[in-house]
Amino acid sequence: MIKHYSVLGDSISTFDGMVAAGNAVYYEGERAAHNNVNTPSDTWWMQAISALGGKLLRNASYSGSLVAGAAFPAGRSPERAWQLLGASGQQPDVVLVYLGINDYGEGTPLDEFADAYRAMLAQVAQVAPNAEVWCLTLLPGRSEEHDVEFFRSKYKGADLEAYNAAIRQAAADGGARVVDVAVVGRPFDTLDGTHPTRRGMLQLAAAFAEALPR
Repeated sequence: MIKHYSVLGDSISTFDGMVAAGNAVYYEGERAAHNNVNTPSDTWWMQAISALGGKLLRNASYSGSLVAGAAFPAGRSPERAWQLLGASGQQPDVVLVYLGINDYGEGTPLDEFADAYRAMLAQVAQVAPNAEVWCLTLLPGRSEEHDVEFFRSKYKGADLEAYNAAIRQAAADGGARVVDVAVVGRPFDTLDGTHPTRRGMLQLAAAFAEALPR
């Protein structure tokens, strides 16, 4: 039986024409071409779903979104959870969640981030109670100009691992699985320190495959 996957993410998980209508997109036009991310099959999430023999149901990603926030497009908002369903209301078998890097970037306080992440998982469970939820931890990007130390300095000097610890705990509290790419992966290739290039997408997809719970 083919499993159907939905994706809940930020700019890293967008692609033109593949996200819910009206959601902001990063990988489109010149930006997609500049990063050599030219088709959906170049994205980390489509590679991951294909490698698992699955099929995409819905991509609810929104460029620039945080987990925290009181209203759409916050990851914890009910509207984002409802976007995970198919056009006829079909529930996904699996939801891939890769959110939090913008909270890190904006300096969302850790306790606020942790509470918002738990609330987000509760929204997903309410909308798709039968779905498995797989939460990815966060990897930084790298480029010739932007290494990991630059990344940390740029984003308010916060410790990314503290956000990952919050994700792991929220997933445990919410009955979700953790795909701990932060443990097995390395910073992926980017041009701007944040958004994966085509090679970076391959690296993130490979880390996902390695980190899958057995």
